[in-house]
Amino acid sequence: MGGLRSAQAFGKALWPGKAAGVAPAPSRADLEAFKAPIILVEQAGTDARLYLVPVSNAGGVEVWSTSDQRTMTFRNGVLAETRGMGADLMQSATPNLAQLRAGAGNHVRTYDILDGGDQMVRSRYDCALTVAGVETITVVGRQHATRHVIETCRAESHEFTNEYWFESSGKLRKSKELAGPRVGAVTVSRVIDN
Repeated sequence: MGGLRSAQAFGKALWPGKAAGVAPAPSRADLEAFKAPIILVEQAGTDARLYLVPVSNAGGVEVWSTSDQRTMTFRNGVLAETRGMGADLMQSATPNLAQLRAGAGNHVRTYDILDGGDQMVRSRYDCALTVAGVETITVVGRQHATRHVIETCRAESHEFTNEYWFESSGKLRKSKELAGPRVGAVTVSRVIDN
């Protein structure tokens, strides 16, 4: 099952008769029964839990969607765009997953965000990577041994930190990334793999 129909079917399977996207947390067994990749997105400072499934994948760009069509786009595994989340991240220039996984070095990030007047505002950040160490994390009831990488980004008037948890295979299992100044940080957990 592909695309948006897959996302809609996912929402109906987990929450029949309820509003899609934000709902009580399903169990790992509920998620595994759907037999599709699933990510869990949590917004810092809220109780919001969004479950997304992939709707397209082309040229290293993956689009994931809730059943009510809120989407997150990942470019080479890194959050690049959002839609339907409020003050959306319209586009960005980010490091690739290999750069982040290395856990060392410097790079530049840019974010283009729509402001309240539907005008595009660009922010530029100088970022540095460090390795925080080895850490065991739990994602929806399952433990994963990971290497924790921290990305610290600074501009003249703003600073933020992104975090990444990589498995020994190199797979990004979990990340905490800035989705824009008004949305703030979101934690993205890869719950069910392909």
